[in-house]
Amino acid sequence: FSGYDCDSDPCQNGGICRIFEGGGYRCDCPLGTMGTNCEIDSLNECDNNPCRHPEAVCQDKLGDYACYCPPKYVGKNCETYNRNSPGGLGQPVINRKDVPTYYDKDLEMQRKQCVKNGCKDKRGNYRCDEECNTYACDFDGNDCSLGINPWANCTAGRCWEVFMDGICNQECNNPQCLFDGRDCEKSLQPCNPVYDAYCQKHYANGYCDYGCNNAEC
Repeated sequence: FSGYDCDSDPCQNGGICRIFEGGGYRCDCPLGTMGTNCEIDSLNECDNNPCRHPEAVCQDKLGDYACYCPPKYVGKNCETYNRNSPGGLGQPVINRKDVPTYYDKDLEMQRKQCVKNGCKDKRGNYRCDEECNTYACDFDGNDCSLGINPWANCTAGRCWEVFMDGICNQECNNPQCLFDGRDCEKSLQPCNPVYDAYCQKHYANGYCDYGCNNAEC
């Protein structure tokens, strides 16, 4: 009778087998499963949109889910920014406190500099102290932005560290992250040297010179 009682361990996916007095068995199924042997997935975990990044793809699994992250995002729910990540299946991020990352070390050095600059005493003095206007120094207590943290709504990661560095960081190129300091805007090419001197001499003279009628000139 091993096929009809709990000796054969018939309950799947963590179900608990219970024997009936008259013979046979019943499986008490965990949440999200059903069926005689708890073999049916009855709950779509993706319905609650667990993946945090809008471009992540959620895949329903039996009693679980998987998030497939876009590049530069990691974590079970694609919630953590990592500029070196190629993307793919999201895995839980294990933060080992005994192994500080490069960013942790850099932030610690910056905060030490904040102490040297006396930023704690300068914050809230209604003057913009540029040496304290950084993330590590709490943006000079918002003295440089009329009491508003300019990065308060930026969720893309450490965009303040790459702000106006001359390199286009697409994840920061949005209104919430101040358009990456306009690093993603195409710079204008120089004016055609054939027209350059002429255009400067005839600028705003009341006549339309078609060779000068462009943004470069």
